[in-house]
Formats: sequence, C-alpha cells, structure tokens
Amino acid sequence: MTVTKRMLLGSAAALTAISSTQAADLPVKAKPVEYVRICNLYGAGFYTIPGSDVCLKIGGYVQADYGWNVTGARTQHYSGPAGAQDRSVSPYSTRHRAHFNFDSRTQTAYGTLRTYAAIHIDNENQGTVTVNPTRAFIQWAGFTFGHTKSLTDVPGSPSADTFRSLHAFQNHSDTGGNGTNQLAYTWELGNGMTLNVGADERRTKGIANLSNNVTTVGSAPTTAFGPFEHPTPWVNFAVNQAWGRFAVSGIFNKNNATYYNDAAAIAATLDSGSTQGANAVAAVPGTGCNGGQAGTSQCGHPDDKWGWAVLSGIDIKAPWAGPGDHFGGYFNYGVGAAAYSGGNNLSSPGLFGGGNTVALGVITDGVFVNGGQFELTTAWTAGFGYEHFWLPNFSTTVYGTYTAVRYNDNVINSRLFCGSNNAANQNIRVSTNVECDPGFNFWTLGTHTDWYPVAGFRLAVDVLYTRIETAFDGQAVTLSKTVGLRPTGVYTAKDQGIVSVVFRAQRSFASGE
Repeated sequence: MTVTKRMLLGSAAALTAISSTQAADLPVKAKPVEYVRICNLYGAGFYTIPGSDVCLKIGGYVQADYGWNVTGARTQHYSGPAGAQDRSVSPYSTRHRAHFNFDSRTQTAYGTLRTYAAIHIDNENQGTVTVNPTRAFIQWAGFTFGHTKSLTDVPGSPSADTFRSLHAFQNHSDTGGNGTNQLAYTWELGNGMTLNVGADERRTKGIANLSNNVTTVGSAPTTAFGPFEHPTPWVNFAVNQAWGRFAVSGIFNKNNATYYNDAAAIAATLDSGSTQGANAVAAVPGTGCNGGQAGTSQCGHPDDKWGWAVLSGIDIKAPWAGPGDHFGGYFNYGVGAAAYSGGNNLSSPGLFGGGNTVALGVITDGVFVNGGQFELTTAWTAGFGYEHFWLPNFSTTVYGTYTAVRYNDNVINSRLFCGSNNAANQNIRVSTNVECDPGFNFWTLGTHTDWYPVAGFRLAVDVLYTRIETAFDGQAVTLSKTVGLRPTGVYTAKDQGIVSVVFRAQRSFASGE
C-alpha cells in the first residue's frame, strides 16, 4: 500500500507540473481585428474608419486637356498678350491634372457633420506646376464654413454642373472650378426648396481713378479699390425637383476706394463751375490735399457706394426629347458688381486682327475722378444651352452667351478713358470728335460632344466662337503702348472674333461633392 500510494502521489505531482507548464505556454487571447466596413448611410463609396463612427469617401480624377487658341487649354485668346494674335502667341497649350477629394460624415444630434477637402495638382504646358486646395469646408446644422462653390451660383450656364463646357468660361458667375471662401446658412423649406443666406470673399473687377489712370488695351485698369472691410453679403433661393432646377440670388457689392492721388489735376478733370467741381476744388486748395501729400490719408476719397447684382438660372429635364436630355439658361444683371453680372472670369478685351485692327473695351465695377464720386458700371449677361443624348453614353451640347458692359454719360462725356487727361500716359487715344465709350459686347456660341466608353471615363471635344463688339467700331485708335509684338501707332477699331477648340480625356473615380 505504501509503495502504491507513493506512486499515485508522484504521478499526480508530475501531471500537475506538466499541466502548469502547458498553461504557461498558451498564447494570450488576441483582441478582435477591426475590419474596414462599408457605410451605407451616405450612399456608395463610403467606408467606416476603424475605431470611429466617421464614414469616409475618397475619390478623384485624372484629366488631360489639349487646346487650340486657348491659354492653359481652356481660356480663349481675346485679352492680354494672347489677344495680340501675333507670332509671340502660341495657339497650342495643354493642361494635365490630378485631383483628389476626401468626404467625411458623422451623425450628430443636430444632423450630419460633414467635412470635404479637394486638391488640384496641375501641370500646364509641361512646365508650370501648381497645387490648389479647391475645397476645404465644414457643413453642420445648416451652416457651411470654408472654401467651396458659392451657393449664389445658379444653374443653366456652361459651368460644370449644367452644360459642362470644356473652356474656362468667361461671362457667367461660377466658382465651381476653384471655389471661394464662404460663410452660409441654409433653411430646408421642403419639397426640394431651400433659402440660403451668407457672405463670400469679395469679388471685384477693379475701380479706376480716371484722373491719372493708365488704360492699356487688353488689360484691366490699375485698381483703386480700398480695404477689404467685410465679405460680400448675399441671399439665394433654390428649387431642385423632378422637373429640374431653378435658382435666383441677390448680391450686394460694396465699392470703396483708397485716396485721391492727384489733387493738382482736379481743376483739369472737373468743371469748376459745377457743384461737384466747386466742392472738389474747395476741398483741396492749391496743388495739394489740404497742404498734404497726394495719395495718402491727408487726401480725401469718394464716398463708399453699394453695387448690386441679381443672378438667375434654370435647368429643365426633357425626357420627351430623349433620356437624359435637358435645356435651360441664365440671366444676370447688376450695377457696380461686374464680377457677378458680367462674369468672374471676364477680362477687358483686346483682340487684334489683320490689317491693323483691334476690338477693345474695359470692364470695371466703377470709376471716379479726383474730388468726385463713384460712377458705377452696368453689366448684364444672358445664356442658353441644350444637351441631347444620341445614345445613353453619347451626347451633343449647344450653348451660347451674351454680355453687355455699359458706362453712363458722365463717364463717356468725360473722355478720360481716351487720354483727355495725362494723354502721354494713356494707351488709348482717339480724336476729339469721337465718342469715348469703353463699353463693349462679348458673346459666344459653342458646341461640345461627349462620349463615355465606360462609366466614369469621358472623351469630349468643345468648339467655341468668341466675339468682341467694341463701341469704338470704325474709329481710328492710337495706341501708345505695345501689346505682345503689336507696335504702337494708329489702329482701326473693329469687331473681332476667334475660334478655339479644347479636347479632354478624363477618368473619374468616386468623385463628387
């Protein structure tokens, strides 16, 4: 019994030791792996970030543009050095882009908290590389904070969200390409209707002090805009329903200047017998600004003056004409807000033609002379478009636009745009019997055809005719400054047009706002 008992006790001890050893060798239980999960709450392409309740969508596109008679494969040659149309101007240009966007969303007690960021990386003409954050905004509880497409943009224009022109369109109010700094609040009114109020970064076409301003053909006059005191306020009403979209916006644009910069010229630029002239001369006796220095705070300045613009547009679906067909248009009108009613990209035209001819004009928000007040510029724009789908993945669009820039009689009769004052420094001079009207008309007619061989892959070609109608038409104009390789001398003002072409290949993946 003693021997047997000892053997049993020894075996038990050995088994206990072995069991302890094996238990020590077992691995610690691993934490569960957190896999990336699909987030269906906000549509296709969203995934839940592991360890959070944030849904994220990553998208982008690669784009290649090739253009003729355009700058950077998108802007027509009608202004600046490109408008010279001489052998210093290269008609062919390219732009290649890599675009990335990041869309994150989270549910909160006050609705969805959204952030969106997008970046363009552009290589233009195989040399100029730019990195541009085109979107960086937050949306929450009806508020929008940050850099985004303005809510004042309306449908019905050639912009990317309606008729998708490949050109960098000049004469419509659109911030879709690069965005704008914005603060806004949106009320959801129901049935697809919203009311939006907010303020954007100031958008201007410059203010010209005609007392000693130098106006060069195809270039904006040197601006005398004053300090940026506050963003530009606006209000917008929009409808998005089964039949299509409609929107109307009201813009309030403040015009303010720095200081009068040539007090000695007041008597020459204003009729001292008029009330305005007498007050101006009295305010600056002698040859200085109350004995001070011209162009400084010792001088006066014109009173601030509010400009305004109304933007409207509509896009109507037309399934009766073909699946996907739609048509629409827009109309903008403003005074002292030409960057809205004339177009945020529109420049002062200077398009040269054969036989020493040139079509010219000047776009501003307003002008003034030393000792005087603002004379605001009027501009209006109308446009239309129609897209027809021949096949579900093949369509043709036709579109057109028309802009008129007008100055009042006070500006025209002053002749200060035409060298009446400081003539040696002016680029534009006409004879004294010619009306000095810097206004102009700008219109376009274009078409583009799009083919999507596979989903998200676009091949398109856009042909556009651009025309400048100058108020100086038929008159002899003396240019005292060169433009490109165009020499100084006498030219005949004449309406001019130019044809431009852009081809695009674009592959998009999960892209959108």
